[in-house]
Amino acid sequence: MVTTRAKCFLLLGILAACGWFAYLAVYQVDDAYIVYRYARNLARGEGFVFNPGERVEGVTCFLWTIALAPFAAAGLPLPRVAPILTALAGLGVLLLLPRLLARLGGRDRPVLQDTGASVLLAAHPAFAYWCVGGLETVPYTLLVVLALHDQLSEQARGSGRRSAVWLGLASLMRPEAPLLAAGLAAGRVCDGPGRGPRERLRDQALWWGTLASFLLPFLAFRRVYFGDWLPNTFYAKTGFGLMQNLHDGRVYTLAFLASLAPGFGRADTATAFVGVGMLLALVAFALPLPRARSAALVVCAIALAVLLEGGDWMVLHRFWVPALPVIVVLLAAAVEATASAWPRSRRPFAFAGLVLAASFLTSGLVQRNGPNGLAVNGAGYRFAHRRVASFLRARASPGDTVALMDIGIIGYETDLRIIDISGLTEPAIARSPGGFLHKEYPPEALLSRAPRFFVLVNDFPIDDALMGRADFAARYRLLLERNHRFNWEPPQSYTLHVYERRDEPPPSGPAPRSR
Repeated sequence: MVTTRAKCFLLLGILAACGWFAYLAVYQVDDAYIVYRYARNLARGEGFVFNPGERVEGVTCFLWTIALAPFAAAGLPLPRVAPILTALAGLGVLLLLPRLLARLGGRDRPVLQDTGASVLLAAHPAFAYWCVGGLETVPYTLLVVLALHDQLSEQARGSGRRSAVWLGLASLMRPEAPLLAAGLAAGRVCDGPGRGPRERLRDQALWWGTLASFLLPFLAFRRVYFGDWLPNTFYAKTGFGLMQNLHDGRVYTLAFLASLAPGFGRADTATAFVGVGMLLALVAFALPLPRARSAALVVCAIALAVLLEGGDWMVLHRFWVPALPVIVVLLAAAVEATASAWPRSRRPFAFAGLVLAASFLTSGLVQRNGPNGLAVNGAGYRFAHRRVASFLRARASPGDTVALMDIGIIGYETDLRIIDISGLTEPAIARSPGGFLHKEYPPEALLSRAPRFFVLVNDFPIDDALMGRADFAARYRLLLERNHRFNWEPPQSYTLHVYERRDEPPPSGPAPRSR
């Protein structure tokens, strides 16, 4: 029975976690607003589309988009609703972690020290930020943790397929889920359920069948509705080749592993070396142990997915966040096993845990308030993207088209028809040669579509090619410039240039201020 003291401790912990999440919730990345526009169009009856009438799957989080649609139908603002939902998913992970750690330790229920894993996880800035990031990252993480937790339960009692249900839902949330399923399937082969070969084979068939009952109908729907087996984002974000992806994924992974070391906001070769050593030691500790093997395989599967995908551009290691709860649990399990063998090590380990939590919190403060941190980027989005959206909303007419790269905030807040220069919602651009944001798509093809507005950013190939053309300058005039990085230290330029076709009437009144 849970005591009153334990309940109070749990409540204080939840309140502290919520406060920490809220402190880091200073902005949402532009891509979150792409999902919000899809969900809003779905709620309006337009279908799963970014532009009405254009069936293109320009997101990689189908189920998360579906989940947001009822809130959009209720008239609730998704930029406020989505972070609340992701925070609730994060709290679910934190509450589930002690039970997962108890399973790894062979206990029926968690004990007080099992809560240490939740404290460490909540303190880590990547987990805390993405708990309020509005994207599918933490809801997907919750499904992964639920699948791992239930697999351990199924191994203990010798039967069950609920873990496959969670993975089936995860496969509708993120495309990497089948890789994680392969990792957990390998764990089932090694450690049950089932005792003999025939029982193991039967369990695998039923387990994969349960997973397939989610994935196969979804693939069939995707093929019928969107006309493709893969989301358009796959084509838009590939093209650099496997070796480049592996290189980028390695760099991305080293940055994440550096965040696991007690660097107190510092990330360099030394902290990356410590993080690599920590992860390798935890995997080596867990793989030989039947109870922990599945957890180690999940981490390996996520690592493989990150390397194959090459990571992404967003802050705070988003692709590694689903592995963080499992890594923290393995760390706690390794500490528990060592302390059981050498009881005198308990106090040093407790002190080390406090130091690591303090380091995570310090890193979060640096990430939020640093010279180019979250708060600075939030101000940049307000100064540039939201100002451009406001300008276009006031100047454009219904049915007008704007061509641009950062389609999220501007697309959501203007509701204009969008031509996505990056290719996320444009199949022709997505399937052009070249990697993401470096597609070799002919600028004249964009000009031939004659959008009323272009919003172009310096130092990107297609944008620079357009701005450098004489026929573009003859047909479009510059109305507004806003530098998203106006407040960076040292100063940098990520300037949104708003152009309008010259056959439109010139703007009235004083020119908008640029910066």
